[in-house]
Amino acid sequence: MSTLSYILLCMLVRKPCSGYELKQYINLFWEAHHSQIYTALNKLHEQGYVSVETDAIHKQKKIYHLTPEGQLVVADWFQEETNVPTQRDEFLAKVYVIALFNQEQATSLLQDRRHHYQKTQKQYQHKMQEYDAITDSIEKQKNLGRYLILKRRLMVCATELEWCDWAQETLSQQYLTDL
Repeated sequence: MSTLSYILLCMLVRKPCSGYELKQYINLFWEAHHSQIYTALNKLHEQGYVSVETDAIHKQKKIYHLTPEGQLVVADWFQEETNVPTQRDEFLAKVYVIALFNQEQATSLLQDRRHHYQKTQKQYQHKMQEYDAITDSIEKQKNLGRYLILKRRLMVCATELEWCDWAQETLSQQYLTDL
């Protein structure tokens, strides 16, 4: 079974969701297109790991529920060794050759990265406020994993923004000494 399939099952542990909702939740830590998500959900349904119901209000909206068999699959998968994380970052490839470009181009590259992380940080802060607004202790417990991921993402954003400041200062000093 694909990692995406396991992830979708994990998202359904917390509560039944539509495919759209699942896309929003997994965006915290995984990239997948809607077509990939729906293909995986159909396979999970065929395997008996999820059940599907049609939304009473929106007839075309499907709500996916984790079955007891699906819960067992999640429990087994949780015990397996976790793969080493992969990293693919086009920005870092550009940073690697930054010395080939003038200060204005290099600064622009860093500013773009800074803006990206500022925007991302605001989105995660908003999601964290949603978590903080949960008053029901059972619901708070169900969302613990999401909280941990949000906190990690906010810390990564802060570190990236700090690095952008450091890199910009380093570039400025380098270009001054080259004059």
